[in-house]
Amino acid sequence: MPVIVCAGIMGITMADTLGATLGVPQLAKSGFGPSSPIDTQWLLTAFALPYAALLPVGGRLADVFGPRRLLTVGLSLFSLAAFCTVATPMWSLLLVARAAQGLGAALMVPASLAMLLATVPASRRAAAIGIWSASTGVAGTAMYALGGWFSQNMEIGWRVLFVPSAFITLLLLTLSMTLPRPPHTRGVVPDIIGCLLLGAALVMLTWAVVQSPRRGFDPYVIGAVSGGTLMLLATLARSAHHKAPAIDLGLWRNGRFALAGALSALYGLVSLPLLVIMPLFLGDVWLQSPELIGAAIAPNAAGVLIGSIIAGSLIKRRGPRTVIYLGAVIIAGSCIGLLHLVIGTGQDLDILQAWLPLNAALGFGFGLLNAGSSAAAALTAGPERYATAVGATMSVRQIGGTIGVAVTVVLLERPLVEAPMPGYTSVVLGSLAVAVFAGGLGLFFGAMKSRGVKTRVPSRSAQPPATRLPQPQPQPRQDRPVHPVARPAVHPSIPLPRRAVPMSTPMSAPVGDPVAAEMLRTLKETTSRINLIADVLLDQQRPNR
Repeated sequence: MPVIVCAGIMGITMADTLGATLGVPQLAKSGFGPSSPIDTQWLLTAFALPYAALLPVGGRLADVFGPRRLLTVGLSLFSLAAFCTVATPMWSLLLVARAAQGLGAALMVPASLAMLLATVPASRRAAAIGIWSASTGVAGTAMYALGGWFSQNMEIGWRVLFVPSAFITLLLLTLSMTLPRPPHTRGVVPDIIGCLLLGAALVMLTWAVVQSPRRGFDPYVIGAVSGGTLMLLATLARSAHHKAPAIDLGLWRNGRFALAGALSALYGLVSLPLLVIMPLFLGDVWLQSPELIGAAIAPNAAGVLIGSIIAGSLIKRRGPRTVIYLGAVIIAGSCIGLLHLVIGTGQDLDILQAWLPLNAALGFGFGLLNAGSSAAAALTAGPERYATAVGATMSVRQIGGTIGVAVTVVLLERPLVEAPMPGYTSVVLGSLAVAVFAGGLGLFFGAMKSRGVKTRVPSRSAQPPATRLPQPQPQPRQDRPVHPVARPAVHPSIPLPRRAVPMSTPMSAPVGDPVAAEMLRTLKETTSRINLIADVLLDQQRPNR
């Protein structure tokens, strides 16, 4: 039961996000809210901002209050907000409901991982985490394959895309009541104020990026940039002194983890913009029916699922660096194919032969890059900080996706190139540059050394018994005459017998240091053996003189 509930939480969170990408073009055509698809992108951003701000401390909240309690709170909030999303009559209330969904997701997703780690036996834990991660691909495929059809054939239209979030989370909430209560620690409560400051900083900076092409650098945009920067600096200042900070600076001082986090941010920066423009592009060029748009994007989610599964075995054999590089290369190649499709929109292209295989390959690259960057962060942080590392990387991934959506909005309105469909061309070119940069950055992961991690060398007295040198049993003393009467000749091919080496004088080892005593005993035995071998060789040389 814990695996079903926790995997369902991950799946419904991903399905809700992908359903919002399908809802963006439908909202623009329905007359509800802004008429431009560019403005309706806040349907995604309103969810992503609180989700990114609270994810880093979600795991700590589960440790303090217990994972089951946090699951209950997160599922309740997410389900209630989803019902409000379906029933709201106003655009502003819709954004508030989406923000509440992001807050609920930030509570229940880390708690689901904590519940898995606490209730699943160690022998089944790896398989459970694999199911927990793979559920996103299954849910994404189902949403893309069926969401468009339901939104076209149901009277409520785009609202049906959020109906699964409302009812499935309500079912998961009921099932979560049957889960055990794992023990939890009464630790320090995370820095909620720091999380609020971080969320407010992201909101201001994102708004400034989206509004700057329209408004220019007017006092409102300048004020948003200044306020967001100050709040971000305040978050960093609080995180430097708080016992449970919003940003774990100690974790980010590790160079390898910082690199893995940057790769996670780049994954969000390249994946979410492409997922946003796909339904817009298909609706403008080829397909006018929402159910066909969803079905045409479904191979992408299937590719993510297959890529994630294959990435697991590749990481075990080759490490995360190979998986990261391979995923980035596949994404870059897919972007080149997308450029060909976008630029050649005036030609008669077959969607089955051109779009579907290319979209599946793009999803496969997403799965590899996502799994590789997550594994790189988790392996660097170590098992004792696994949950914290996962929360931090998921947070920066959401931040990267939020920035990517904001830049996408700007590029669709103010394209950088002159080409057929210049807005889409600009977004795909930017995604291509990000994928190439991610691939090049991933090559440095294997060669980069960790920083900020102190390795303690144990003292000799504290050396564990498994690493001590074996203590030999004392051998009885055997005296021999100083001038032997006769010594038998030994042929060189006859091996010397292994026996205790006679010593002419006893030697006692220091008492205070056992390691030094053992070194002296070893030196003593080695010297005696050399002495015996030398005597045998001299005896063999005497008849030749």
